[in-house]
Amino acid sequence: MTSPRKDGEIPQQPDSGDPAAGRGLRIGVDTGGTFTDLVLTGPGLSPRMAKVRSTPDDPGRALLEGLKVLGVPGAEGATVIHGTTVALNALLTGAVGKAALVTNRGFRDLIEIDRQARPDLYALEPVRPEPLIPRDRRFEVTERVWPAEPSGDPAAEDQGPGGALVVVDALEESEIERVCAAVQASGATSVAVCLLHSYGNPEPEERIAARLREAGLYATASAALVGEYREAERFSTAVANAALTPIVAEYLERLKSALPKARLEVLQSSGGGLDAAVAAVEPVRVLLSGPAGGVIGAAASARGAGLGGIATLDMGGTSTDVAFHRDGEGLGSLGEDVRVAGHSIAVPTLDMHTIGCGGGSIARVDEGSVLRVGPMSAGADPGPAAFGGGGTEPTVTDAYVVLGRVPLEPHPGGFLGGELRLDRAAAVRAYEGLAKELGGGTTAIDAARAVLASVRASMRRALGVMTMQRGRDPRSTPLVAFGGGGGLAAYDLASALGMPMALVPAMPGVLSAYGMTDAKRTADRSRTVLKGLASMGFPAREKVLDELRAAAIQSLFGDEGAATAATESGAATIESEARVSLRYRGQSYELSLANSEDLMDVFHRAHEARFGWRLEGHPIDLVHARARVSVAQAEHPAGSNAQASTPSSDRDPLVGEQLAWFDADEPTMTKIYDRRFLDDGMGITGPAIVDEYSGTTVVPPGCHALVSGRALVLKKASTTETP
Repeated sequence: MTSPRKDGEIPQQPDSGDPAAGRGLRIGVDTGGTFTDLVLTGPGLSPRMAKVRSTPDDPGRALLEGLKVLGVPGAEGATVIHGTTVALNALLTGAVGKAALVTNRGFRDLIEIDRQARPDLYALEPVRPEPLIPRDRRFEVTERVWPAEPSGDPAAEDQGPGGALVVVDALEESEIERVCAAVQASGATSVAVCLLHSYGNPEPEERIAARLREAGLYATASAALVGEYREAERFSTAVANAALTPIVAEYLERLKSALPKARLEVLQSSGGGLDAAVAAVEPVRVLLSGPAGGVIGAAASARGAGLGGIATLDMGGTSTDVAFHRDGEGLGSLGEDVRVAGHSIAVPTLDMHTIGCGGGSIARVDEGSVLRVGPMSAGADPGPAAFGGGGTEPTVTDAYVVLGRVPLEPHPGGFLGGELRLDRAAAVRAYEGLAKELGGGTTAIDAARAVLASVRASMRRALGVMTMQRGRDPRSTPLVAFGGGGGLAAYDLASALGMPMALVPAMPGVLSAYGMTDAKRTADRSRTVLKGLASMGFPAREKVLDELRAAAIQSLFGDEGAATAATESGAATIESEARVSLRYRGQSYELSLANSEDLMDVFHRAHEARFGWRLEGHPIDLVHARARVSVAQAEHPAGSNAQASTPSSDRDPLVGEQLAWFDADEPTMTKIYDRRFLDDGMGITGPAIVDEYSGTTVVPPGCHALVSGRALVLKKASTTETP
């Protein structure tokens, strides 16, 4: 058996062109639970990809090894866009920094009280996440502002629930000195400063935060991070940010030191790039950076295939992420009430749903003799049993190996360039042990089928969350499947949900990293307004949105703002988007809409379309204003090179065949194809396996695969037309 090369290196996909000779190189890096994926793009270059084993003890080590594999060890002159799980893993495991909280007198327990909602409605003994900051590191100051009392003037009724803030207790310098001394004495290295109504009066927060920074501490001012009301969500976000800052800042500092001549960005959960220096102090913005890259890549593939709204499925080594995307939705596609590890996160985040079920997920029989898959994972070390790294427990990947649904004999165009020879005997032994636990004469084949059935059921439920539970009909929603295992389950899932097709893009196993190379550098700004819509005409609303756009530009380009933007970006263009959040007075949550002259009528129609009713004549409140500014490159390397590598028709794509088990009792002889040599328009009727460097696609019996451009389109065998 062969194994990955020394230091975890795996050879890159063969490609032409010298990256050192290119200009404007962009390198996307996606750190996963099993593999770290890298894609290099640039003018005149076909995309290059590499996979290296992840290094959980120090994720940056795998990134640096991957750059060596790509032939750009220092990434000199390149922009590296990194999707990292460092922040997410720290939050999930509780291995966060030693943080403190400074808040108003009487409110230090708010981060535990939260909304008093049960995390699991039907759990008899629901378990809430432990607070990220213990009570003995929560400190209070005597400071309070309060909304001014209504004037009682009937003409002012349209002013809504907002208005001026009145200082009840001013923040004294002595209070600042006292609380800073207490924080320092606690041993905290970072602090969340969260004061009531700071969205309307941020000055007291900033004074405390500035003093803490002078003392050498990381300080997060809640209103600077989330300039919106709803203190439970704002406090929770700031606390998570403070707890993560020491961990992420140290990691990014090490990485930046190792890449002194590269520009380092981190992908935000919203899908935009963020300068590493900003990500270091606002790590809560990059919690879901890896999955966001996949949505960007899937959206580009869907556009190339002429598709509209799509559901995406990213099956990796540890988890599977699902999302819905429709071009043009922009800020409207962001999630609402996003929670990560039980903590409310109120910064812009793509609407995604994650389950702990991936290729490395371990199958087991629980105390009730029920088969369970995940969330425990074999990870990168030891990995699945079939990888030959010492793993002995049955994983999802091992199930596919046992059933012969992945190529068992390596070839140069196959997974990892043929360097990884799968050990089917080890996978069978792992599943024989599981079969014995299941009892009843179960065989290893039966157990593997049962595991995949369980996995498909979990993924169907996850896709249902993003389609049916969002009011979207899966029967008119194509599935775009990617990740190392996305192509293995694509057709079965699409068929089970009645979806019209499943599309597997080019380079599916590194699509998240590929999408990162096309990410735009982005800044989001928001503000709570809390005024009646009738009192905020179109010019007044635009004035607020213009101020937010200017603040976003300033955050991207510094104090010189737009003038510097024009100089720094060269041929790049600045794109902006703005939306307002509206609700009927008395409601708790809002609808996000683009600003327009007839906004009141637009809101009535949107509310009726979403909820089935409207309240004509009832006051409407403008709650929030939000703006996003992005720097779009004149030439996006990923987009320009997406079609650069074309198949070669003078090579036979058929590279072998093997027995594989599907639904029938007996195995079926299944052909294996090298995806590099499949010509546009070529059709394959299942059963078949399409293999490539970054992943494998299964074409089950009754399925027809059509090569359309650079994508594989999977449909029922009777429907073979191009999408």
